Amino acid sequence: MFLGPINVQAVRKEVKLKVKEEYNKFRDRTAVLFLVFPSLLLVLRSWVWHGCLPAPPVQLYQAWLLFLYAGLALRENILRVNGSDIRPWWIYHHYFAMAMSLISLTWEIDRGPDCAHKQRGIQLFLQWAIMQGIVMLLQNRYQRQRLYTRIALGKARRMDVVWGETAGVKGQLWLLAPILFVLQGFEAYVGCLLLGTALNSHVSEWQVITCGILLIIMAIGNFVNTVQTLVAKSRFKAKMKKSRSKPDLNQEHQS
Repeated sequence: MFLGPINVQAVRKEVKLKVKEEYNKFRDRTAVLFLVFPSLLLVLRSWVWHGCLPAPPVQLYQAWLLFLYAGLALRENILRVNGSDIRPWWIYHHYFAMAMSLISLTWEIDRGPDCAHKQRGIQLFLQWAIMQGIVMLLQNRYQRQRLYTRIALGKARRMDVVWGETAGVKGQLWLLAPILFVLQGFEAYVGCLLLGTALNSHVSEWQVITCGILLIIMAIGNFVNTVQTLVAKSRFKAKMKKSRSKPDLNQEHQS
């Protein structure tokens, strides 16, 4: 949609690897900003704005999210064309997030009486964004190290990338998996809260309802893909363990 019907598949291998390298750099930079922006907004909300967020900084953050998810979706589509193993769901996830960011730009932010209560959904969304930023930093640091090891062992290709829960040793999965499930549950909770706010209020803004539905869809999709990844990992480990035990049984039979 952005580039038109052109061929973005690179012919030379070094160009493909450069695309992946730039994608990783983009993720590293944006993961830090993903954590800093909402943290700064929440701090200013408490210390400067007396519990009520003004519209311009929130809309600026939402505009940045739109740029972030559009950039990720564009880069990941190009990576898939060039042989990467990114799951389609993560690209669809970015489409949903782009839609939610665009819709939230039109969301009127009330600073009238009792605005702290009315902005509860925005506050929870910013808290969720902080958790998402922490998870992104953990994934970028630990999972990429594991991917390099898998590439060296011949278990992954150089164009493969880490996204979601696609890598990690056992110790890292024990750390990341609970955080991911908590994050997904909190995302669904924020979506349900937005829907409840719209249903219980006298004026049901379509932006609130739509953003709530999108958050719930993304939470369910993330949960399903997390479970599928963990199941695939457990089956792969069981298969490898079984294949390693066969030579030992054959040696015992020969002896």
